[in-house]
Amino acid sequence: MRIVDSHAHLNHEDLLPEAAEVVERARAAGVSHIVVVGYDVPSSAEAIALAARFPGLVAAVGLHPYEAGRCGEMEISEIAALAEHPLCRAIGEIGLDFHGEEPALPERQDWLLRRQFEIARRLGLPVVLHQRESGLRILPVMDDFPDVTAVFHCFAGDGELLSEGLRRGAYISFAGPLTFKKNDELRRLAALVPAEKLLVETDSPYLAPVPFRGKRNEPAYVRETLIALANTRGEAPEQLSEIAFSNAVSVFQLS
Repeated sequence: MRIVDSHAHLNHEDLLPEAAEVVERARAAGVSHIVVVGYDVPSSAEAIALAARFPGLVAAVGLHPYEAGRCGEMEISEIAALAEHPLCRAIGEIGLDFHGEEPALPERQDWLLRRQFEIARRLGLPVVLHQRESGLRILPVMDDFPDVTAVFHCFAGDGELLSEGLRRGAYISFAGPLTFKKNDELRRLAALVPAEKLLVETDSPYLAPVPFRGKRNEPAYVRETLIALANTRGEAPEQLSEIAFSNAVSVFQLS
């Protein structure tokens, strides 16, 4: 099987010191490409550096909604400059997040999200969207940028968000939670996604799939999510891997 991990944080402190070993294990598991995703300026710069270091890696650069309360035009300009690098293939991880006791103000998150959509539109790049406990609030932003391709990263929304996202042309990426025992509703929704809109990811070092749940996640484990997705849809893993591979190649302009 050929597999693309469409969202991994090899730039995270839990993985970065062992990057060479992590990439080697991913290769052994059939993972030919990894999209290394930033979440602030330093991690985005590191994503570019990792992509330059290892063949088969590309970068996404962006400011996570957690950054909305502490960044401004300077950080946006830095992300815009990083996005010009030829190994940057997406703007992300960006989005909305209203989980927890003190999320950044909705207006501030919306401002940051739109400013990064503007970068994506200018450069012809897709956006990698984080959407946590934000309901349908991300849809008006997508409507204002209909020419920007969106990827719903680590999808955990409901049927309405799935339907509306697909209607707007979004790709839907599934991660380790698809394998969790209690996530029957997520598996039901995964079976509804058109094959040409499917992606798989690890979101490593987070959300390791079964049978690695509770351990540090890494790109090699995306194989488990792919197999679970294929089983959920009643499809052969080898066939689904080729479809998801082609989708990732198209979205992220992989060689």
